[in-house]
Amino acid sequence: MKAQVAIEYLVIVSFALMVLIPYILYLKDVSQNYSENNKLVIAKNSVDKLGQVADWVYSQGEGAKTKIDILIPEGVDEIILTDHIINWKVRTSSGVSDIYYTTVANITGSIPTSSGYVNLVVQAIKDGVNVSAG
Repeated sequence: MKAQVAIEYLVIVSFALMVLIPYILYLKDVSQNYSENNKLVIAKNSVDKLGQVADWVYSQGEGAKTKIDILIPEGVDEIILTDHIINWKVRTSSGVSDIYYTTVANITGSIPTSSGYVNLVVQAIKDGVNVSAG
């Protein structure tokens, strides 16, 4: 009698696990996709904000400068400021994505790639705009 009860409990638990495990795996996949999409959206918003501020400072003329805070998400491997392009290389599970903004001005400088909020100084110079952590 006790063996029959134990086998019945084993069957019930096994059936419950067979039903729950696919749902758990699906939810894990959805959560990972949401996290990566969120990371890419944050990077895109930060790049757009920096690019728009760089264009605005450049339109003010040489000597104009402003400070901005941008959020750098986890997974940013490299930030390139060259010619008229701001390019962030963001690592995801499917590879590296390029998030970029084309500015009116020639843009130079450097931005740290560590995640978190970064205070930047955007200054118009003779031939374009310089961006530095400040």
